[in-house]
This record gives sequence, structure tokens and C-alpha cells, in this order.
Amino acid sequence: MATDNWTGAAVLLKDLSTLPELPHARGTLRRLRDALMSQSVGWRDIASLTRQILLEARARENTTGLTVLLDPRLPTREQWEKMHCQTGLVGGGTHLWLTATPWHPPVRDDVARKAAEVDLRQVYLGEDSPHRRKLESYPADPFFTAALGDDHDRYVSVGQRQAARAVALAEPGSTTIICLPTGHGKTAVAMAPALLASVSSGVSVVVVPTSVLAADLERRAIEIIERQGHHSPTRRYAYTSGLSADERQQMKEDIAAGRQRLVFTSPESLVRSLKKPLETAAAAGLFKYFVIDEAHLVEQWGNSFRTEFQTMSSHRRTWLSRAPDGQKPVTVAMSATLTAQQVETLDTLFASPQKARIVWAAQLRHEPSYYVDVCRNEQEREAAVIDAVSFLPKPMIVYTTKVEHAEEWVERLREHGFRRVTHVTGDSSDAERREALEGWSGNTADGKTNTRYDIVVGTAAFGLGVDLNDVKTVVHACLPETVDRYYQEVGRTGRDGNPSFAYLASTRGDEAIADYMSNEVIIGAPRAWQRWEAMFHDRTPIENRHRVSLDSYPPDMNEGFDRNRSWNIRILNLMVRAGLVAVHPPQPPTRGEDESDVHWKARLEHFHATANDYADVELLGSDSRSRDHFYTRFDAERQKLLQDRAASLRELKSALVGNRCIGEVLGAYYRIPDGAGQLRTGITCRGCPHCRATVDPMPSGFYRLAGEPRPLVPMPERQGRLPLLRYFGDRRCLSIWWQDAGDQVLAARLVDSLIRRGIAVVGGPGLDARLRAQLQTTARTRTVIVDDDGALLADWHGPVIWMTDPNAVSPGPEVAARVAWDAPTYLIHPRTLHHPERRGTPLIDIHPANLSIRRALEEL
Repeated sequence: MATDNWTGAAVLLKDLSTLPELPHARGTLRRLRDALMSQSVGWRDIASLTRQILLEARARENTTGLTVLLDPRLPTREQWEKMHCQTGLVGGGTHLWLTATPWHPPVRDDVARKAAEVDLRQVYLGEDSPHRRKLESYPADPFFTAALGDDHDRYVSVGQRQAARAVALAEPGSTTIICLPTGHGKTAVAMAPALLASVSSGVSVVVVPTSVLAADLERRAIEIIERQGHHSPTRRYAYTSGLSADERQQMKEDIAAGRQRLVFTSPESLVRSLKKPLETAAAAGLFKYFVIDEAHLVEQWGNSFRTEFQTMSSHRRTWLSRAPDGQKPVTVAMSATLTAQQVETLDTLFASPQKARIVWAAQLRHEPSYYVDVCRNEQEREAAVIDAVSFLPKPMIVYTTKVEHAEEWVERLREHGFRRVTHVTGDSSDAERREALEGWSGNTADGKTNTRYDIVVGTAAFGLGVDLNDVKTVVHACLPETVDRYYQEVGRTGRDGNPSFAYLASTRGDEAIADYMSNEVIIGAPRAWQRWEAMFHDRTPIENRHRVSLDSYPPDMNEGFDRNRSWNIRILNLMVRAGLVAVHPPQPPTRGEDESDVHWKARLEHFHATANDYADVELLGSDSRSRDHFYTRFDAERQKLLQDRAASLRELKSALVGNRCIGEVLGAYYRIPDGAGQLRTGITCRGCPHCRATVDPMPSGFYRLAGEPRPLVPMPERQGRLPLLRYFGDRRCLSIWWQDAGDQVLAARLVDSLIRRGIAVVGGPGLDARLRAQLQTTARTRTVIVDDDGALLADWHGPVIWMTDPNAVSPGPEVAARVAWDAPTYLIHPRTLHHPERRGTPLIDIHPANLSIRRALEEL
């Protein structure tokens, strides 16, 4: 890549009179071309991108340098040299000859310096680096390819395969929590089953934290759905404030009728604008999947400033109660990182009364190497960050904590000669976020456009789930308040699998900000009880529940409409987690027998206009109104939150001062209890202050390198209705045999019939090319999973169709083990197949649960 980039840059910089289009330019060359063609570009933009191309070439042993025109539109000789470029006059003084010197953030000693130089070269090698993430891909299941298209004919990793299978096989009404590393395709895991389930009708909702992410996912969904057909009427899939009033109304009608196949939206829209249409869809059995993306935010943000992340749980209970049996929506919560507290919160809020199933494929990122500076003051930090932004590769994100700091950094960078820079914060409008993302990535919903930004300055509101593959550097001009926030933001780099940089420059003043953010006020039990008393005092009894106003407050606590409501919602959410109450969305009134049309319509309209002002509370236990009991349970939940936040910041500080490997700290933080043991996160470290100074790297170049996680597909709670069940008798393996070649050809029909009756998993050496092609066709409307390697046969307790080799003498040890395990199995085989424990004796002579393939087809 760098050689091509170097050649293109040589053409661009030698003569600016006619800039070539370079339609196939990509990466850094594309950005340099766009910068040179722009009317809004700074000298550092051009110098930074040019030195990046020089260093990409140098990493591949091309030290030729570049000849650059001396022109007012380009940096001066002095400016080139400020950017760590060596210059010499050539061409009679009309051009400069440039080379570039590598730069990495300061390190503690010569050992660390040599390690950093190796690290830097790997980043510039990019896709040619031996440090590049290498995942073992697997053939995709038929349902996955049928839903997403022929370019999804392989799973990225075994983790993605297991997660996708777990979602596709999840029972109606169940909850699955998925922890899948960044870059392993979480979006596809949820989208494939959702799109398949809605081919004829149905709706699935994916809740995302930001409108930027909703827009990005909509763009990807449009590419898939338009190619596959069966699009939604509006051809819009992101329900955000950016829609017109007519588009929002049309989408709500389409959701209620099951015509809107897929919706990406926020928690706030889900519990307000989309409340009624989703309840209507659920009641009709049309609500298929409820997916929470970036699910760690349910605990992280839902406790404080975005309480709707948690109040969604009461709406889920309503959907389940209204949906017909066997047609209840499946809940999926997905994240690349989850802590024990976050999993507990998800399980409590979104799985109760059942337990959530967990697919744990957690592994630390391969791509980033970590650098840390502790600056003495703000001036020193400013100089350090300006250096990092100037000399480290693009595209880049600079993170701050406060909105005003992000705005200040943009102005500061512009003063230093950057123009291809913008910012995204919590105060940015949808239009501003979309413009920033499109200008940064060069991608729009309609195709490609020129890049306008190489650097985005953002707060925590920017980046969650935004999938710009080739981000090379994340700079923190702050101290994040939690391990979660730091690692999530670092995780924006290297999503293409290429090595990347994570650089943090902090000052002592940052600790006070981080401490304040970490210890954001969580109301104490005495004040919470007073608020709860005020809500309960104003209640309206409704059957076995109490309708409380979210705007109630004690006489001495009026803090304004928004803050009162926010505090009350937080308190109710904590009470739910403490097991004190269950909270339900208010349900519409019923019409009186003699009630007039006018009166009924007015009463119903009033209910819908005020429904968000109330919550229906169910007391759990006879002592739920005891103050002492309330104090005990509420304070215990509050202390868990406070201790978790304090521990998170403490661990982050420990890692950043270099006392421990950052990978070890992250791995210890992201693990959860599992019975008597733990589900651990695989530890990988490509370099951090501790390891560069104290540990020799492995031959692979990594200091620690985790093996690829291989999670199991969760066991089903219930088997569902098994076809041909009465022929199983007291066994769990049904032998279905053929007599001759004429019968054998019926096997394809039998497999298709079983799949259409809900048996999704099929495997075995008897699957020939013709049958596989048939399965791919069946997968257009049904879930079809081909167990190529026998993983589900060996580990999954759900029903499996297994076809033996037509010439097999015995079923083999894998089948024998499954039969002994007593898991539901449809074994299709020749009549002469021997019993696994009685060689020489046909299976059907001993195994009573058997019938011929012709009889099986007749019964089906």
C-alpha cells in the first residue's frame, strides 16, 4: 500500500497545476489528495499526511523521499522541518526534497525506546504488519449468508459463529447476553436473525446510544436490505430526530403493522415515541428481536444521566405479557466488554424472571499499543498533545471529558495549522454529528465523498460503535473516569485489524475531574425514601399496582421539572435492582360499557398524552413499604455502584502509572463469576509502559497474546415441540433409515421437512453438495445451521439432524457420545448401520426408536 501511496504522493506534490483525480486512491493518499483539492486546509494537515506517507514507505524499506514543489499552497521549508522532515533544495531551488523522521511519545529509557521504534514501524506497515490481528474464519451458516448476502459467506471468528448461532436458536421470550470483541462483527450477529425473521413480516429494534451510530448502522443496513430485497416502505431504518414528522409517523405505523423490518433508535425514543407501536406489534406476534447494542451502558449511563437505558426493562415486560405464546420477542444484549456488575444489571433488568444465557467470547484488542505521559501542568500537556496530533498517523480521535474542552482543543489545533479537524460532543445536533462522521470517513448513505476531516475531537458521546475501520490513533487529552470509558475509546482504533496507537497525556488536575465524574451523585437512602414516600402518597391504585407520578417531590426538594423527574426515575430504577418493586409502563384504560364515543376518545387521548408522566409500581413482598427494609436494600445497591466506580478509577490509575501491564488490569476488570469459577477475558498486550520497560516480547512481537475464545452455544431451556415425538419413546435419539438408493434420495425431502418444523441444526458427513445447495435455498425463510465440525453435535443439548455417510458401517464415536448424552437427535442413516456398542448388529435391531424414511415423511 505504501509504495502505491508514495507514487501517488510524488505525482500530487511535484506539480499542483493539475491535480489528478486518482480514483483508486485509498488510505493516507486519498486523504492527501482531498486535502490538496480543498479550499479549507492548513499547512499542518498537508505536512502531517505527507510525512505519514513517507513513514509508511520507510517501513517497507523505501527511503527515497519525495520531491515537493515550493508553493504558497504547501508548507514552507521551515514548516516542513517543524514537522520532523529533513529538507534539501532541488530543481534549481523550485522544489524541496523531503524525508521524515519517525516520532513516538516519550518513554522512560533506551529499552522502552527500542521497543517503541519497533512498535511504530508496525503501525506504519498496517496490513503488512506481522502484528496484524489474525482471526480464524469459519464457513457461515446458510441462514447467515441468506440474510446478509453472499459477501457474508464466512464468520469472522469462532466467537462470531457461536454468538450468531445463539441468537438464531434463542427461544421466544428469552434473553442472551453476548460479549464479543470489537472487530468480530457484533452488528451482523444481531442483524442476520432479525432480517431472516422479518422476511414476510415482523419488526426488530436495535437500541443504540447515539444518533451517529444509528445513522452508521442504517447506512450498512440499507446496503444489505436493498441488495436482498424486502425493504421497508420508507427505506429508512434509523428512527432519530433527523426524520421529518411525516417519516416518523409512517415508521410508527409500519412498526405497528410489522412492515418496518428493522429499526435503529435510542432508549428515549423507544420508551416514548415508539412505545405504542411496539406494544401493538408485540400483541400481534410481530415483534421479533429486541437488541441492546453497547449494552454496558445500561449500567454505566442508565444509573445517572440517561435513565431510559434501564426503564426500557419495564417496556420489555409489557411486550412479553402481550405477545402470544411462542411469539414473544427475543432479547439480546451485546457489548465488546462487560464487567460483573454490568452483567448482573442486565440479568436483573432484562432477563427476569428467567436467567440470561451468556455467550462469552471476551478477549482484549490486539491492535492498540499504549503510551502514557503525566504532564506537570496544562501548558506541558498542550505541547505534548500538539506533538502527538502532528506526528502520529491519521485518521485520529482526540478525546476530552468536558464539552468546553473539546471546543477549546479544536480552536487550539486550528491555531497551530490544522483545518481538517472537527468536534462531536453531547451538545452536537444530529446534523452536526452526521456531517462530522461523513467528512471524517468519506462515506455517505449515497456512496463515497471527499474526506474533510482527519481529526475528530470528541467527548464520550462520540465513537460508540462508530465503525471507521482505519482509525490509527486515539489521543486522550484527559484522564477518563473509568476503565470502561478508557478502553471503549481506545477501541475506536484498529478496527481493520492493523496495529494502532493509544496515547494519553494527563495532568494532576485531571484527577479531580475524573474523581468527580466517577463519584457522580447517587442519592442516599434517606433522601430516596422521602422521594419514594412523596410518589407513593400521590399514587392512584390500579388493581394490584400503584400508579405514581414521576413529578412528585417532597416540599423541600423541588429542583425543577426535569431534575425532579430524573431523580425519581433513578430511584425507581435502583429500587427495581434492589428487588423492592417492579415497574411497568402505564397501560391504556378500558372503555366503560355505557361510555360515549366522545368521552372515551377524550379519555384515551388524555392517557396517551400523559402516559410518560407516570409509572405503574408493583410492590414485591409485604415489607416493601417498611422504611428499615427500604434503607437496607436500597443502600446495599447504592454501595455496590459506588464501590464499583471507585475500583474502576483506581485500577485505571494503577495501569497508567506503569506499575502493572495495562492488559492485565483490563483482563482482571472484565471478568464475571460463573458458578464456582469465572468467565475470563483473554489478555493481549502489544505494548504498554510496564511491558516495554520490563518484559521481553514474544517471537510474535506481542508481550501477551491470548488464544481465540471458543464459547459454547447456550443450552435451551425447553426443547420446544419435536416432530415425530411419539416415535422417540423413552429415548432421545430417533433412528430414521433408508433401505436402498431409491429411499436414500428421500433424505433431502426429510431434512427440509424437519427444518420447516423448527429443527434448525443439521450436520454430518452425509451432507452432499446437492443437499447443501437445497439448505441454502431453505435458509431464505428458515433458520438453517450446518454443523460442519460437529461442535453442536458434541456440546449443544438442542435437537440436531445428523446424516451419516451413506457407506458408513457404524455411526462413529461422536454420534455414540451424543446418543449416550441423551440429547434430541434425528439420525438419518442406511439400514445396515451397526449399533455403536454392538459391532456386527444393525442399530435398528436393538434401538427401538426407529422408523423408515418413507414412514417418517408420511407422518410429517
